Amino acid sequence: MSEAVDAVVIGAGVVGLACAHELLKRFDSVLVLEREAGPGREISSRNSGVVHAGIYYPRDSRKTRLCIEGNRRLYAWCEAHDVPHKHTGKLIVATSAADEERLRKIARHARDVGAGDLRLMTRDEASAEEPELRCELALHSPTSGVVDVHELIASLVHEIIEADGMVVYHTAVDSIEKIESGWLLQTIDSTGSETELVSRCVVNSAGLSALDVAESSGLAEAERPWRLYPCKGSYFALGSSAPETRNSLIYPLPSGGGLGVHITADISGARRAGPDAEFIDTIDYSVDESRVTRFAEAVARYLPAIRPEHLTPDYCGIRPKLVGPGGGFEDFVIRSPESQPGMVHLIGIESPGLTAALAIGARVSDLIP
Repeated sequence: MSEAVDAVVIGAGVVGLACAHELLKRFDSVLVLEREAGPGREISSRNSGVVHAGIYYPRDSRKTRLCIEGNRRLYAWCEAHDVPHKHTGKLIVATSAADEERLRKIARHARDVGAGDLRLMTRDEASAEEPELRCELALHSPTSGVVDVHELIASLVHEIIEADGMVVYHTAVDSIEKIESGWLLQTIDSTGSETELVSRCVVNSAGLSALDVAESSGLAEAERPWRLYPCKGSYFALGSSAPETRNSLIYPLPSGGGLGVHITADISGARRAGPDAEFIDTIDYSVDESRVTRFAEAVARYLPAIRPEHLTPDYCGIRPKLVGPGGGFEDFVIRSPESQPGMVHLIGIESPGLTAALAIGARVSDLIP
């Protein structure tokens, strides 16, 4: 016999949990399915934990709109649910005269899209703010910050359960089929036990596996033109002997398909350098120690006192990018195909997905009739 629910969300990352939380405002029974042993084990907990301002992306893109809206929603959520966070602000630096115009262009764009009251800083102003910093020009973003991602995830799970939703771990979706009353899902847990679910609607928030879920749902190949390029980003921890920095977030200009190897300090004050961008064919969460020299050189462009001996391997994350090496901008895919009423696919939800999560959840709810 099948179990019936109003909504199923596949994936208990921060975006999937945000979707489930929104759906519980409309539906009585919402079930989140997660194949891992706990929430946020794949993408959500393997990033910098930065609250982004929406500075870099094209004006009318979903990344820009949802990041700016998500920034406000996320800070409000953290205040309401006692999630540790800090409004640290962020410095973006141009380290050469040639990069100054790029940074000025970013500043103009950020102001144009409404990404906060940003301020350009001269070299002397930036040095007074951050004595170890070397740059020609800096841009201060006041609405950037950091959040305790694990506590954020825990708060979402708590609110889902409090609203009588369910989050089930160790459970993968084996198949999905469109039926007259909605969707029929076959699931299998880590013990091999199988369950049949009937759901009015389904949200595919499966992260690195989202394309596989889209295919298994019967979405025609012509309607899923996307390809995911797993991109590994490693982090190195800064030791106690590393030069002190006053700012929690220091970024170079974007490069190589990412935001560049930057310095972050988390809620506890632990500092890290990263991530880099390495496109991979197989999932591997190990950190290659031989990359330490490359990391040190990248950071030393704006913090010249950094040396390889200041860095030790920490952790890495893998981002589901929609473009490969040398590719341009690709927006979030948030799509409810006409051929699949009641189904929403979330594809390529990488940075700034953490910041945008609560706004994405609201958008997904709007797409479901």
